[in-house]
Amino acid sequence: MALEEEEWAISESWQERPDRVLLPLEGRLVEIHSLAERLSPNEETAVRVPSAGPRDLNGQVGRCLKWDGEESKYLVHTFEGIIVGVPEENLMEYEPLEPEEGGFDIAWPAAAPMSYGIFGGMVTECLATKGYCVVQMFTNQAVRESALEEAKKKPQFEKMRAEFEVGYLGNENITQCSMLETDVPDTILEDGLAYCDRDLSNMGMLLTPTASGVFGFTPYSRSNALVRTPFTAEEQRPGGLADKDFMEQNVEKFLAWIMRRRLSLIYLIENDGGSFELYPKDHLKADSVRLPIQRSRMIIFRHDLMGYSYQPQGDSVALQMWLMDTPKEIKFYQLATPPGIQGVERVCLTAGTERFPANCENCKETFTMFSLGTDALGEVPFTRFDKDLYVMEDRDAILYGKAYIMHGSFVADDLLFGFDNQFFGISEEEAEAIAPSQRWVMEVGYETLYKAGWSKKDLLGQRIGTFIGDSCGEWNTVYWKQDKYVYTCNLNSVTCTRLAACLNLTGPNVSVDTACSASLVAANSCCHMMRRFTYRRQDQIPLTYQAPNNELNYGICLGILAMVSPSGWIGECAATMLSFRGRCFTFDSSADGFIRGEGCCCAYLRVDHDDHRSDPADRPLATVLGSCVNQDGRSASLTAPSGPSQQECIRQSLREANLRPGEIVLGECHGTGTALGDPIEVGANRGVMFGNRDEPMMHCTAKAHVGHEEANAGTCALLKIMLMLNHGLSTPNPNLRALNPHLDVNEYPILFINELTCTLKQSQIYGVSSFGFGGTNSRGDCWAEVEKGQYKHGSRTVLDRNESYYWIDKVMRQVGTEKEFDGFMHGKAGH
Repeated sequence: MALEEEEWAISESWQERPDRVLLPLEGRLVEIHSLAERLSPNEETAVRVPSAGPRDLNGQVGRCLKWDGEESKYLVHTFEGIIVGVPEENLMEYEPLEPEEGGFDIAWPAAAPMSYGIFGGMVTECLATKGYCVVQMFTNQAVRESALEEAKKKPQFEKMRAEFEVGYLGNENITQCSMLETDVPDTILEDGLAYCDRDLSNMGMLLTPTASGVFGFTPYSRSNALVRTPFTAEEQRPGGLADKDFMEQNVEKFLAWIMRRRLSLIYLIENDGGSFELYPKDHLKADSVRLPIQRSRMIIFRHDLMGYSYQPQGDSVALQMWLMDTPKEIKFYQLATPPGIQGVERVCLTAGTERFPANCENCKETFTMFSLGTDALGEVPFTRFDKDLYVMEDRDAILYGKAYIMHGSFVADDLLFGFDNQFFGISEEEAEAIAPSQRWVMEVGYETLYKAGWSKKDLLGQRIGTFIGDSCGEWNTVYWKQDKYVYTCNLNSVTCTRLAACLNLTGPNVSVDTACSASLVAANSCCHMMRRFTYRRQDQIPLTYQAPNNELNYGICLGILAMVSPSGWIGECAATMLSFRGRCFTFDSSADGFIRGEGCCCAYLRVDHDDHRSDPADRPLATVLGSCVNQDGRSASLTAPSGPSQQECIRQSLREANLRPGEIVLGECHGTGTALGDPIEVGANRGVMFGNRDEPMMHCTAKAHVGHEEANAGTCALLKIMLMLNHGLSTPNPNLRALNPHLDVNEYPILFINELTCTLKQSQIYGVSSFGFGGTNSRGDCWAEVEKGQYKHGSRTVLDRNESYYWIDKVMRQVGTEKEFDGFMHGKAGH
């Protein structure tokens, strides 16, 4: 039942204060002293509490309720629950000690509505300041004796398990527990336990109005109270988890309870002293607190932020309940595991950034463009050059040294011209001379490293490899100044070192120029250098003879193309590579070539162990299972693709990944849209993937969206399959209307996607191919889990014994807030 739906009642009656000026001690805490004789109970008390006899009240502390003018005494309510008249000369004002010294923070209020509201605010402030509050109660002897007697009659709580004990009863528990019935307002309180439980309810009611604003949760309900008494025999300790608990999902229910509990209230009704320790969660980095305990105290603490230990002495009884957050069901799902042997290190893609046309600067925007089946192609912006001087809309344009088409996809001008040179420690004079491709490498490279968790300061001296695919820029045809920067401003050998020099990266630095396959070859180089220090086969041992400082655990792979000169169009039109219609019609019957596109893509790779996958914060975006680079050798011509070489490149990648062809769900093709290239590539895929398959092999390409980005094409395709894997989708091929009749698809289960397609799986493997026109082929096969959409969780599972131990321990040690808990509950793997 929600707190706001319950009817609450303060158990004590009250009388309005007289309309007069209060005397100095009224409402204050006082200590009784110098009484000459022991005081006896009145007749009513003697009948109600037969054990109550004459008592020495000297040294007792309480609150002055009011001044009794007829008796010339203050009416004092002691912490022992005794109400007695005491002359003013026998009272002195009392200042409580700090809770750590055996004192308390606040005393339970006098019975007036206004005082209850003020009291609730004081407790809330105390909890917000230090996470706990000690309240002094006014519990009389009759209530304490009744509570102790009733507690001994209660049966032990049946569902308590040794694994749950810390969550409920704290560390080093020495008490057994039983459960009270739900406290119902306005019912007659028949015993001491019910009386104290009502006080817990009242306290919960007082905290409810401020909880949402101060503690970040709205109390939904209070739990039933647990009655805690000392163990009388070892056999009373709770047993471990039984098979029944797993079938009934009691572990999941316990973890759901842990997630909901927020404030714990424990009423120390009776004891002979002891200690109460609070242990803040690890992420708070705070010291533990030890509180000496006394009877008639209530301790309230943030159980979502700290653990505790309750160690009473003597014949004791305590009552404990929790204020709970909104109910939330906990479900565990089985995380998918990468193919092959488990518990090994792998090369993983953990961050990526791209600078694409159509203002696509992050993965979300880029995937939107891909998934909608649109392209980013258009005419050359006038800010680049005056295209009218270099284009002739005639197929004979090449005879006049001009291009027959001047379409392409272009990055926004502000990203082409703008550059934060001060961030990279470069002067304005040098920044003006630096080619846009070099600027993009620095900006996109650092942004990727930042996404991967590195700061500029942290990167200093780090062994991070830089692998770049760069087929020479066009800046030398634009920058004609003969200054000291002219030699370095456009060189490939300088482009690959710019980022490392600016950020002081000390890892290997590799520049690759194999034309269209350059950036995927660069990624292959990075992967193979990393794999020297990982397990690739079950019977393979790591190269232990290598010096540790030679290991490469981190690397970035980039591709780059910035189009600032008409020379690229003129040259490629001369080779009749470009489409006459300004679009890329990959796989379509009207395919007549590609169209140019610019951009810069960067992927961050790291060596990661399978064990890290259980934590969502460390889970990679994709895992590179296998990769390969080969060369056509002698083929029909220098630029003619070789089907057998492409097949062998794919096979070698599958062998390295230890995969069967049927496990590959999708192939991200080079897909230039040329009359010769597409049929050969599809035929090469068919030669490898042909055979028994559970589902058709899907084919798609990024070039129909953003054009052929040449040296950047490989990393562009790599990031695209990463996005598709994470979304569990395959994006459509734009401009595909009628299938190219020259594609060999007979008896080949193949699907050329022309609409957004869901793969209906929680994990899958996609392959990416990239082929240079000089004959250098590259391939990569990646596996990843779906991170978005209805299949992101995979299959529902029930925790087994080992997994239960793991999650209980992890949650009890680390979870502090609901957000953190949600992160841990995302899934499980390898436990």
